[in-house]
Amino acid sequence: MFKKNGVEKDIANTLNIARRRREAIEATPATPLPKTYKVNELSANLHPGIIKAEIVKIEPLTSLAKRITFRSMAPNKRFPFFKAGQYITVSARIGKHLVTRPYSIYSSPNQALDGIIEIGVLQAGYFSNHLCLEARVGDVVLIGEPSGEFYYDNLRDSSHIVAVAGGSGITPFVSMIKALLEKSDNFNLTLIYGVKTLNDLMYDACNIHDPRIKQVVVLSNEQREGYEHGFITRDILAKYVTSETSVFMCGPNPMYAFVLGELKKLGYDEHRVRMEHNCIGDLNEDSDIEYTLTVHMRDETFTIPARKNETLLVAMEKAGLAAPSRCRSGYCGFCHSRLIKGNIYTPEEHDHRRAADRKFGYVHPCATYPHSHVEIDVPVLDALKEI
Repeated sequence: MFKKNGVEKDIANTLNIARRRREAIEATPATPLPKTYKVNELSANLHPGIIKAEIVKIEPLTSLAKRITFRSMAPNKRFPFFKAGQYITVSARIGKHLVTRPYSIYSSPNQALDGIIEIGVLQAGYFSNHLCLEARVGDVVLIGEPSGEFYYDNLRDSSHIVAVAGGSGITPFVSMIKALLEKSDNFNLTLIYGVKTLNDLMYDACNIHDPRIKQVVVLSNEQREGYEHGFITRDILAKYVTSETSVFMCGPNPMYAFVLGELKKLGYDEHRVRMEHNCIGDLNEDSDIEYTLTVHMRDETFTIPARKNETLLVAMEKAGLAAPSRCRSGYCGFCHSRLIKGNIYTPEEHDHRRAADRKFGYVHPCATYPHSHVEIDVPVLDALKEI
């Protein structure tokens, strides 16, 4: 009997495909396929997007600041793990307005796994005033997943960080201190914290005892034994900043400009300084000039007013639209939207768009102001509609 050659085998296999497929199907057990896979469950836990949370505690930190504690209402009762120094967004309705603001995390990374996240809030701004003065235990908000690059990275940063904080800019560094104490991070931290008086401290500096943590408190409006007096000047920085340290800063923009100038006098490379981005505010322009903003969100179109001195994002929030928002500084690109027509203005220092976005007409509404009637297409964030 002759053996089949390769072509004959191919033909025979092709003719038997239907029979062999039917036999394979009949031999397969009738076990239901899994509804989820482990890799998908891990991804959902690490990147849940937006989480519903309940305010469970509101405590005073100073006469003008509160510590607000949220408990996760997610199915797994957790918040995702984060790097100390990152921020979350908090979204809530105030009347008809749907408002979202970023806040640096005050609590430790391990607390998130227990379903707890804390923020430190100073009474300064529309939403912050609401959280400090009007929010109550039991209120439900939406928490955006941890974001930002303001954290220690051992591949990028020195093992000794000099942290310069001003006012409520202390919050990410409190989280770093807690991470060091719970051993979820490991580096040396010298904290230089500038406040007006000792009563303005937004954390308990006395109960921190760890050889890796050094604290320097600078009081501008009073003199006390054991504390520096005045501002964070070159003389103070020179005691702790060397070519072997990394400098992290969080505070108001005037502090950034002043401290950068002082570091430059010391010969420190300003490109090695990491600064947390502050939210963009209103422009110092005529607030009575008002344009029409046409917003396309999937299959809906809204026509709303937009003031010349306010960002497109603020206009959408005032109208109660569920517009995406995260850093509010033009940096992260989460609110990335298509400009259909109109004249807009983006301050150069806040224009972090990619070259392709500028070329093809995309904007970041959180950093964009109208200079005419404007029409944009905005991504839809369905989770925001739950509030």
